[in-house]
Amino acid sequence: MLDQKKEIREALLNRRKNLDPDSVLELSGIIQRRIIESRIFMESSVIMAYIPIKNEVRTELIMNTGLSSGKTVLLPRVIDAERMEAVPVKNPDSDLRKGSMGIMEPHPSIPAFDPLSIDLVILPGVAFDRKGRRLGFGAGYYDRFITRLRKDCVLLAPAYGFQVLDHIPADDYDKPADLIVTEMETIHVSPKCRFIW
Repeated sequence: MLDQKKEIREALLNRRKNLDPDSVLELSGIIQRRIIESRIFMESSVIMAYIPIKNEVRTELIMNTGLSSGKTVLLPRVIDAERMEAVPVKNPDSDLRKGSMGIMEPHPSIPAFDPLSIDLVILPGVAFDRKGRRLGFGAGYYDRFITRLRKDCVLLAPAYGFQVLDHIPADDYDKPADLIVTEMETIHVSPKCRFIW
């Protein structure tokens, strides 16, 4: 299974790396607009997003729309080799600095937020399948963090269409997404999402 995951990860990361900047902007814009127009986004008070790296679907429209409409917007901050926490940001331009993994994250002086308060997590990933199974970078930060969330917290994965595969091998500790939103479709994985999109 590890070999399979490694092959899929390498192939999809390579394909994503080769996207040109205009395509990243255009597709990310479509995906983000679909998310911010959704009922789940509009009804969520506390949203956790991510800072995109390596041509991931961008999130600035999601964050800025959330902030301007009075939502609490959280971003991940790495604690150590196994754990991360969710931290509120009011101004993504001034509240972030480069973290230990080279990714921009909230400043150490900002207190973390209670994960049980989160309504919606914008979940990054390298690949997904139609059952919501997710392939990340392999460190397991999100899989461990998700266990600290409420059961009704929605895990929404923005993805380019080519990142959605028929099947991804998964272990018991791999946490699936509830919704996958691409530029072409919305995939409702969890029954809890059929009435909130």
